Amino acid sequence: MFTIRNSAACLSLLVACAASASAQDVMRAAPDHYKVRVDNGDVRVVENTLAPGEKDAMHTHAAGWYYVTRPGKMKVVHADGKSEIWDAKEGEAGWMDAEGPHTSENIGAAPMSFILVEVKSAAAHAASAKPKTP
Repeated sequence: MFTIRNSAACLSLLVACAASASAQDVMRAAPDHYKVRVDNGDVRVVENTLAPGEKDAMHTHAAGWYYVTRPGKMKVVHADGKSEIWDAKEGEAGWMDAEGPHTSENIGAAPMSFILVEVKSAAAHAASAKPKTP
């Protein structure tokens, strides 16, 4: 039987999970390396700068467009342990799907920077674009 006590326990668990998920937002996980340039109902524009050897804590990104302002080499380690090296070129730009939890470390010899325009509506559009099954 589902009781008020069980309801309270479930609510506490949901709140704890939500807090854990929001802690991975890049602005909470790495506020020393990211600066918000614009934040409105449609987008959040953030700028990331990492000096050589600096590493961001585990974080996530919403889908959006990126633009490299200072080139560099970044090691990205995903929550599942898989890693990749991003050799970012100055002026490189493109669309980036939402990224799950990962760390980022500047393994180059110079500071590197990029701008990320997180599109707040991208997740809703992606969900509505999926084919519906009969």
